[in-house]
Amino acid sequence: MSEQMHAAVLRGLGQVPRYEAFAVPAAGDGTAVVTATAAALKLSDRLMAAGTHYAPVSFPAVAGLDGVGRLADGRRVAFFAPVPPYGGMAEQVLVRDGVWFPVPDRTDDVTAAAVLNPGGAAWKVLMAEGGLAPGQRVLILGATGTSGRIASQLAVRHGARVVVAGRNQAVLDDLVARGADTAITVASPRSELAAAVAAAGPYDLIVDYLWGAPAEAVFQALQLGARPGAAPTRYLLVGMTAGEVAALPAMTLRRAPVQLVGSGFGGPASLADAATAFAHMLGLVASGEIALDTEAVPLAEVTRAWEAPDHGRRIVFVP
Repeated sequence: MSEQMHAAVLRGLGQVPRYEAFAVPAAGDGTAVVTATAAALKLSDRLMAAGTHYAPVSFPAVAGLDGVGRLADGRRVAFFAPVPPYGGMAEQVLVRDGVWFPVPDRTDDVTAAAVLNPGGAAWKVLMAEGGLAPGQRVLILGATGTSGRIASQLAVRHGARVVVAGRNQAVLDDLVARGADTAITVASPRSELAAAVAAAGPYDLIVDYLWGAPAEAVFQALQLGARPGAAPTRYLLVGMTAGEVAALPAMTLRRAPVQLVGSGFGGPASLADAATAFAHMLGLVASGEIALDTEAVPLAEVTRAWEAPDHGRRIVFVP
């Protein structure tokens, strides 16, 4: 019988992972085993389990698209894209050689795991893809989620004029206290939301974590605020927590104008640049320049935590 470990095991698409025994991985050519110490629960993990995004092709499989741990030589690393059927929510993980970032000594494992995905995504969409420059105006649509909160604070620190939009008024107020210019609630009726977004514009860059109905209101706002001869607004679609479909009127693209781009896996940044950005983001969190709420939860409680309502903190599983 093969050696066993504990992991968050998926038995099929649409199911909730459960804390079960699973065969330990073995390193081979081009791969390494990481002893995992922390793995954050993210929307992408939920989409993976649901079969929507990065879905497993065979079962059983271990949940978790990334995490933090130690290599056989003792180095602390933040890894991503584990080799199937292994995932980050386990005691041991199989990864491809070099597909990791070093974790600085000053950062604990839980914080590193919590920052890895949302911090990297925020840096990538703002800097590598959005080309954000000091003085530009940026709208963060979905600013009250973990990724949106980090993106908002990072944009403020980079010298941008930031408009934050989301549902959680307390988080919006906190982001304004941390330097955002304007806060807009997306719970307003569509016409009111569109008017508020238009009044706070125009925008050089829009980062959208929501899509769905809020995006439709923003498209309406862009038409309301259209200026002849203005440079295009770059619209980067990152998430779809408010819906997978949004109607995009042709006149939004023709009158505004708008450059609509999807942001997903990969992109223009090199692995080395991403590693440098990760270390920089950890430094900002450590210094308090970027706020991040985390909660360490034993991996054995994965089912309970997975099914619990979102309370605004980043859950990080600890084996």
